[in-house]
Amino acid sequence: MLGEILVETLVIVTLAVATYFSHSLTFSGVLASIFLGVVVLFLGGWDCFIILLAFLILGVASTKYRRRDKEQDALTQEKGGVRSWINVLANGGPAAVSIILEHVFRMEVFLVFFTTSVCSAAADTLATEIGLLSNSKPRLITNLSRKVEKGVSGGVTLLGTLAGLSGAMAIALVALTLQANGAGILSRVNDAQRLLAACVTGGFLGMIVDSLLGATIQGAYVSKADGRLCEKPGKQGEYVLVKGFRCFDNHTVNLVSNLAAGLLGIMVYSLL
Repeated sequence: MLGEILVETLVIVTLAVATYFSHSLTFSGVLASIFLGVVVLFLGGWDCFIILLAFLILGVASTKYRRRDKEQDALTQEKGGVRSWINVLANGGPAAVSIILEHVFRMEVFLVFFTTSVCSAAADTLATEIGLLSNSKPRLITNLSRKVEKGVSGGVTLLGTLAGLSGAMAIALVALTLQANGAGILSRVNDAQRLLAACVTGGFLGMIVDSLLGATIQGAYVSKADGRLCEKPGKQGEYVLVKGFRCFDNHTVNLVSNLAAGLLGIMVYSLL
């Protein structure tokens, strides 16, 4: 038992340190990822941890892919790069909470919530990172006839949308494979087909919710000095809120959309 705990701890710490040295996480992000890893692996087992690991790999790979081509302006740079603790918790927090609830109540709906929220986080990450490489200008999701600059929250592209759908499907297939294996906690989910439908549908809709919130209530600011649009006010100079609410930044939107995705996944799973 002690040996197994040591191995699991070593795996978590090694992966966290590796992401730090790959310049994917800040030190605070490493600590947050270790915390999430401990919760998911020790309470959810290896299959849940593998799902989280698959999301991590997809996220890091999509962020690193053609990074220089994506670093053209401040808005684009705000979307990716090195993640801090708040990025980690916004994307992985709902999944970790659902594992804790499943551990307490032993209900399969919390496993559906877990997988769907991870699908949503993967979909949003890939939609953002790959969508930034689109040759066409994004269109505002609340008004598709209106084009916006790359990096503007609520802006969507066909390339980004397809990438997001692919991300949700990739995580869903990982979950389905682990569920079919029958050796881990996901074997408690009774219906594999309903799980797949819930993950893909809920994950994709979570991405859409993220875009809708980004276009409507997420805060956006304009610098008085140079008129530059940004999603978080800088440390120097004066910034004017021109859209949304101050309390709704990109992290809050990610958190809310992943929570919504988990709930939508449960709805789909229950109704089918």
